[in-house]
Amino acid sequence: MPPIRELPPDALPAAAGIPGTPPSSYAEILLRVLAISGYGLWIWLGMALALGMERIGCCDMRMPLILGTALVGASLLLIQLRLSAAADGYGWPPQRGHRPTWALPLALVNFLPALLVIVLGDGHGHVPAMRLAGVALMLCSLASLVYTAYRYRRRLAPGLQRVSSSLPVSRLVTAWYGGGLWLWLCTMVQGGLEPPQRAYPWILLLLVLALLLGLLEGMRWQLLTWPHGAGGDAGPPPMPPARFVAAVLLYVLPCAALLLTERHGGGLLAAAVAVPSCLLGKMLEQRVYETALAGDLPAGG
Repeated sequence: MPPIRELPPDALPAAAGIPGTPPSSYAEILLRVLAISGYGLWIWLGMALALGMERIGCCDMRMPLILGTALVGASLLLIQLRLSAAADGYGWPPQRGHRPTWALPLALVNFLPALLVIVLGDGHGHVPAMRLAGVALMLCSLASLVYTAYRYRRRLAPGLQRVSSSLPVSRLVTAWYGGGLWLWLCTMVQGGLEPPQRAYPWILLLLVLALLLGLLEGMRWQLLTWPHGAGGDAGPPPMPPARFVAAVLLYVLPCAALLLTERHGGGLLAAAVAVPSCLLGKMLEQRVYETALAGDLPAGG
């Protein structure tokens, strides 16, 4: 597979990969990352509610639910502001001569089970309804993430579809990782875990998700930058400095905060560092990737 910058012009999409086409602004990327984290938070909470959990440690379910609703609602702000990311993510407003897509209605449906859980409160006397709402919240969030990822890939040229083959899985893992960090922060704000619960299993799961996300993102950059048919002695191109900074913010700092929490405590401070670090790292990484697609930055440095 040749790198994107070596593909013929007719293999490039209309919205990305064409030299001179500016990448999304930092504000647009940040809102998208917040929305993905919000879906991930909803997925975690939906799983917990489906299993019959009413609390996570000292954490009441309503606080992370309201937070997830705010994060997902931030992406809908793109539509109100009529930014380009709204058309890419939700297909709204529809182009002339095209039917509206299911992306925006599916995103709005997600709010129904979330609002139902918030209204039911702590769940006492509503256990079956809470479990059903949790299952609906989890499934709707998963469907929305996967549908928007596949819809984005379908809009690309065949060459770019092969490059972005890992996008749906990468988006799901990003949501689980980011949402897990937000849920960790909510738990620490409300008093942490109750004995005899320990943070080690939770920390280990987040570390595994960080490792998996790093592998998926590395595969995506490898497809973007390695020339097709390179000899066996050809190594990977040098990493752009901005991508190195993004990797530190996205993986190193959050994972270090998780490990230090297990060993030395201070979970609230560590979570308060890990969450914004992850957001900034993912925003910067996506900006560098879109810049490489636009041809303004050599993907290999």
